Amino acid sequence: MYFKPFELWSATPMPSSYATAQDRIRHYFDTVGFEKWQRFARGEAQNRIQASIVAGREKTMATILAWGGNWQGRTVLDAGCGTGAFARRLVDAGACVTGVDISAREVQAARERVPEATFHEADFYGVTEVFDTIVCLDSLIYYEEDDLVQLLRHLGTHTREALYFTFTPSTAFFKVMHAVGKLFPKGNTSPAIAQIKARRLYARLAQETSLRVHRAVHISSSFYQTTLVELRPDELPSQ
Repeated sequence: MYFKPFELWSATPMPSSYATAQDRIRHYFDTVGFEKWQRFARGEAQNRIQASIVAGREKTMATILAWGGNWQGRTVLDAGCGTGAFARRLVDAGACVTGVDISAREVQAARERVPEATFHEADFYGVTEVFDTIVCLDSLIYYEEDDLVQLLRHLGTHTREALYFTFTPSTAFFKVMHAVGKLFPKGNTSPAIAQIKARRLYARLAQETSLRVHRAVHISSSFYQTTLVELRPDELPSQ
């Protein structure tokens, strides 16, 4: 199985918005964000906001596992695997897991947490193999609509059965939170989360990709607000 290193994933220049997001994400998760997400993986929280994130992610992981049914023997790509929290659940459910992430520190942590799985330091566009299922758990939430559609189109060509991903819906609540974050930039150390309009995203996926929305659900846990989507390809990708 081959994955291109982050620096070599494509000879075609991508939009500056994508490159900027990548730089911010990699820097954050290789530095100040690393310990925070290690705690999240252990189910630990230091304040009310973090507790809501931990609880929300638990709901999201449980929903994906339930939607997927029998994971025994299925090949799964954990795209943006982080420190391996969900990869651990997938392996325990019987899946054959491969994880990719652009953060070297998180990939190493994932290898230690889930030695049964295989992990690569790679960009999403470095994925060249085809999997039964692809999971993007909160790993695409930093990309604006254009970049998100392109990423899903690429990943959709590498799944046989289903692609699960989350996005942050555009709501009045998040617009206020975003405005507050701008007022207090020192406290906003993580990459900015993109706010996506669901109807427009679904329409673009139908028009610009071979993926179709099979089902979607909004998951709410105070400060953790996300929409989980299951996409399925119209046709099986070529082997």
